Amino acid sequence: MKDTYDLILICQSDVVDYSAYAKLPLERRDLYETLVYPRMVHYKGQFRGHLDIINHLRDGVFYEDSDYPRRRQLLNIWNLPAMTGPYLANYMMQNGFKVAIINNIDSELDRFKKIYASARVKPLVGISSTFYLTIKQVARIAKMLRAVDPAMEIVLGGAFANAQTIGGAPDAFEAPMRKYGMKYVLHAFNSEIDLRDLLAARRNGTAIDAVNNLCYLDSGDKFHVTKIHWNEPVLNELEAHWDKLNLPFLNNTIQIRSAAGCPFSCAFCSYPTTARSWKTVKPDAVREHLDAVTSIPNLKQVIFIDDTFNVPKNRFKDLLRIFCDYDFEWFSFLRVQFVDEEIVQLMKDSGCKGVYLGVESASDKVLKNMNKRATSAEFYRGVGLLAKYGITSMSALVLGFPGETEETIRESVNFIENSGTDFYSLKEFFYIKHTKVYDDREQYGLTGMGNRWSHDTMTSEDASRIKIELFKEIRNSIHIDPDTSLWYWAYLCDQGFTIPEVKEIQKHINRITLDQIDGRFDDAHPAYLEIRDILNRQSRAA
Repeated sequence: MKDTYDLILICQSDVVDYSAYAKLPLERRDLYETLVYPRMVHYKGQFRGHLDIINHLRDGVFYEDSDYPRRRQLLNIWNLPAMTGPYLANYMMQNGFKVAIINNIDSELDRFKKIYASARVKPLVGISSTFYLTIKQVARIAKMLRAVDPAMEIVLGGAFANAQTIGGAPDAFEAPMRKYGMKYVLHAFNSEIDLRDLLAARRNGTAIDAVNNLCYLDSGDKFHVTKIHWNEPVLNELEAHWDKLNLPFLNNTIQIRSAAGCPFSCAFCSYPTTARSWKTVKPDAVREHLDAVTSIPNLKQVIFIDDTFNVPKNRFKDLLRIFCDYDFEWFSFLRVQFVDEEIVQLMKDSGCKGVYLGVESASDKVLKNMNKRATSAEFYRGVGLLAKYGITSMSALVLGFPGETEETIRESVNFIENSGTDFYSLKEFFYIKHTKVYDDREQYGLTGMGNRWSHDTMTSEDASRIKIELFKEIRNSIHIDPDTSLWYWAYLCDQGFTIPEVKEIQKHINRITLDQIDGRFDDAHPAYLEIRDILNRQSRAA
């Protein structure tokens, strides 16, 4: 019997091409050291991600060498269910459309082929670009899909697509659409409404040009751009169908949101500009969604992806009291300067397992330049409260923001060493347009763009060098890759690891990395044996 899907949505895929790093000669690692360390480990002939090290030590195989069914059983950060798929499927269901979700195409290509082949009418295939930074990443997935069916109708949407139009015109999509075989691009920030209208037009045979924020190639291969229109986020209007969705990739964790946008205006961030406004879901509506979410079998963890989850305080306390009525553990991002003893007690009582703290810097001077509306004293106080109540925290540092000096770096190091934060990450300042710091660039002597920049007190090369130096120096907290951050340890908890086990494993991985930075490469490093012992104990306990 043929299925009737309107859309197959590709949510995410691997974004790091580890095979490219395999070609880098170890004897010239001084040229690329800051690119791979401390994110990767050289093991069995090439640089690999930390989860793949665990795969080989536990299961004897690497992810890239495995078939698709096996890949779904191995550790890969992109196997953690994204919010995009369930959210869009939920929204489309309430509008009468059926969506098949492929969470990680690199683990589920076989499943995609089966679903696509079973469709009575060939569905639209969507590529979500939430985690993509370059068109190369989009192109790889489009090529993979068109190998299945050269006539496949592909639509690109999401953060990458939107970012291309912030400072440019949608016409720029024509060339990549033709080159990579994509029929549609939805470039709006909140594009779910436009995707709904596109699905309706395809089903009903109505005019495609009535869909807003769309680039498309017509049957005569002519390129078109439709009306640009701002969409408000779908929040309180979203019905709760989570328990009715087909989520075969789900283990124990789901990601949801209770707000969109951000009320802050940090100088390095473009999100407030692109999102325009900040809107929240009413607490009673959050309860309705939690009722549906907790009806999913085996669901044990929720990750709330709100950028400002604990603001305002009274709403956050209302949510925490609601969480106390359920039996799940949760993770979130947290503005730690706004917590107090009552709030942290409620967080603990409601099942909070861990939080990500966008500290960025512990120097009041740099925090002022960043417009963070926080002080280092508030960070110390907040992290101390989290530690007091046994809530795991990760503090993320940005190195090299304008005004950064060796002295301000010392303040941040002291914070990581002495505040009680469990994990930390180090990432160089990334300079982009549509931010306050870009508007103030002349004040700081700031030039360059992206990950190549210079200002009056530091350069990007300085920041990269300092990153390695700090990784070698810090001892009282455990470094986590900033690109996976909260999701890394939440995912390992989803896979049955405890926080103490995650800490122990990561300490050993970092120990191997430190030796490799110093030029000592050994696939028989004793830390590998220590990790294998932890994995064996964890397996027996499970």
